[in-house]
Amino acid sequence: METEILVVTERTCKDCGTRLGAGRDDRLYCDEACKTNFNNRRRRENRKAAETQKGRNLMPSPEQLSVPDYINRIQEILLNNRRILEGLCNPDKPSRVRLRDLLGKGFNKKFLTSVAEPTTTGRVYHFCFEYGYFEDGDNGWVIVVFREREVN
Repeated sequence: METEILVVTERTCKDCGTRLGAGRDDRLYCDEACKTNFNNRRRRENRKAAETQKGRNLMPSPEQLSVPDYINRIQEILLNNRRILEGLCNPDKPSRVRLRDLLGKGFNKKFLTSVAEPTTTGRVYHFCFEYGYFEDGDNGWVIVVFREREVN
């Protein structure tokens, strides 16, 4: 009669390396803080690698990104757009800036959170959260505005 030997490997947390102990067999982290820390560090490393590759034009295409990484990339673009508009905006009155300056700061016109209904004068404002802009005709200027936050 053969004796079956069961080999038990000691599992450790992917983030801090502490022994996991009793619990689910597929558990990877000792707690939510380690899970969050590990994933944030991985995202930072992926972003740094992508920025390094960007200089060599090797940025991964959207098809090569996982769904969470794709969504995170879009969020980063939206937040960057918001920061740029916020830096150019005077909350008390509309600001006027050259479109080339807006784009030169890294603004990506493809990513917005909303497009407002046309005003009575026919202007259509594109918004990134509470900051928006209107391209003032063909003269290369952009009008940057602020609107109160709306959450329904």
